[in-house]
Amino acid sequence: MAAQLYDLGHNVEYIDVDVNKIPCTFSIKLGDKTYTLTFKYNAQGGFFTVDLETTQGDVLAYGDIIRYGRPLFGSIEDDRFPLPVIIPRGFTPGVDTVTFENFGKEVKLYLYDRGVA
Repeated sequence: MAAQLYDLGHNVEYIDVDVNKIPCTFSIKLGDKTYTLTFKYNAQGGFFTVDLETTQGDVLAYGDIIRYGRPLFGSIEDDRFPLPVIIPRGFTPGVDTVTFENFGKEVKLYLYDRGVA
């Protein structure tokens, strides 16, 4: 599920999300733990959300809105959360929001080491 990219000299990975398959749920290894991510789209509000669970079924976050440039799960982290910081962003000039048209294409969920983000 993760692909690689080079960003300003740092090797950066991202979580590959296909909006055409949302709502969707998949497991992904982040750091030394495996998590379950569930992506949904709120058509009325025009935004995406993500749920985060442990493989044991513990819900760590429910309905976290995916906002451009803001780390996911930032305000509710504890030691059960993924080690990398997950930031929705892109490198296309003029793109500064997450939309159905650009999510998974111009805007991806990039993974950063905590000391780099």
